[in-house]
Amino acid sequence: MTSIDGPVRVRFAPSPTGSLHIGGVRTALFNWLCARHYGGQFILRIEDTDEKRFVPGAADDISVSLRWVGIDWDEGPDVGGPYGPYVQSQRFELGIYRPFIDQLLEAGLAYMSFTTEEELAQMRAAAEAAGIKAFRFRGPERDWPLDRQRELAASGKPYTVRLKAPLEGETRFRDLVRGGDEIVVQNDQLQDIVLIKSTGMPVYHFAHLVDDHLMKITHVMRGEEWVPSTPYHVLLYDYFGWQRPIFAHLPAILRHDGKGKLSKRKDDVAAQRFRERGYLPETMLNYLALQGWSYDGVTEIMSRDELIARFTLDRIQPSPARWNPEKLRDMNGIYIRKRTAAEVAELVLPFMQQAGLIGDPASDAERDYLLRLIPLIHERLEELQEAPDLLLFFYRDVTPGETYNPADLIPKKHDAAQTIAMLRAAHEALSRQADWTPPALETTLRGLCEQLAVKPGPLFGAIRIAITGRSVAPPLFDTLAGVGSERSLARIAAAIATLEQMA
Repeated sequence: MTSIDGPVRVRFAPSPTGSLHIGGVRTALFNWLCARHYGGQFILRIEDTDEKRFVPGAADDISVSLRWVGIDWDEGPDVGGPYGPYVQSQRFELGIYRPFIDQLLEAGLAYMSFTTEEELAQMRAAAEAAGIKAFRFRGPERDWPLDRQRELAASGKPYTVRLKAPLEGETRFRDLVRGGDEIVVQNDQLQDIVLIKSTGMPVYHFAHLVDDHLMKITHVMRGEEWVPSTPYHVLLYDYFGWQRPIFAHLPAILRHDGKGKLSKRKDDVAAQRFRERGYLPETMLNYLALQGWSYDGVTEIMSRDELIARFTLDRIQPSPARWNPEKLRDMNGIYIRKRTAAEVAELVLPFMQQAGLIGDPASDAERDYLLRLIPLIHERLEELQEAPDLLLFFYRDVTPGETYNPADLIPKKHDAAQTIAMLRAAHEALSRQADWTPPALETTLRGLCEQLAVKPGPLFGAIRIAITGRSVAPPLFDTLAGVGSERSLARIAAAIATLEQMA
């Protein structure tokens, strides 16, 4: 499909049952891109009819997470709209769902079921004992007159309302992601699902459908796990005589090893965690767009405007996507390098404050010093949370025996005495250094290598360990300039003293 006729109205309708899964953000993103590309509206609706799993604050987490990656909505709980309210519990309190369930009951297309949970469990056990692999519930009340159902309900006996699924024939629907091919389900494989719980609260299968109809949703784009439930939704649309929306079930996102879907139980997939680790919004927007969609199979780095311009439904792939943490890290590094040093300094500042390296609020001197250091790690930074560790030795003392193993000071094919001699010469030369800038420091130390007749590697490696406590660090001369002459000389002196005790 290459074109869409008429206005597009799509929605993202998450349940506030915990932190928003990054896969949910992907679903929201595809809906949002569809609305923005085809010129329509994107609606946010909170589906909180599952009272047992409701988590306070989860709805706020949903809004914050979506806005963080750059997804906004035209209608929703906080912005309003012509079809509000946009929270299902509020819609329930207004009695929005009751007339529609009454309509089904009056038409004999739904019925009151008085089967208890205990009786249902006994039915399942009996079916299993009889060798029936797939138990399909069909209540005895489905054939009762409505008056009899109402009479028993009036007596105070608890009941649910169930869909009266047809026993014969087949239910068909099309799915755009699967090329528009018809999916056919035999009706004798369906069961009478619950529409209204004994509390009176509608379940997802009923409430979302009524809301989609009333909110004039044209395209239902959701995870492929809802494909098995779609025949029930199609039946309800047909029972009401409503026009069906266009279905597009999005591919699953598999774990990086391909063994199962990304899950909250096994993986660190809460959207807020990526923000906490220092992923940029533009990274997440770009990477998530590629989870089940491709522009040309080659292009990967795309801006928000480019994604909107290029997104079409026919490019959504039916095969599962695979989460690749390393690819995500690489992409974040690319976007970090697109930012200026001043921008990166502002981005890493909260992480530095959280690590206790910079005050909160930061002083002008602290901000200036951080800005000086950012170019030293700009190329290496892939997650903003890495900045405190990469810069730690600029802010904290480096002590032999504590920060690093003194034996690491000794280069390969050298002994302690040789290393002491090199470091003493370096300390003496640097003590006379008036110009403490990277070019001047490089000139001095390379000249020292010639004077001592040693290769730069061993000398520079020993100095690097003494200054940073690490074998891998930013360029040595920039590092010395950043640490400053006083602290650099003190660290080299401490390294010499420790080696002298070892010799």
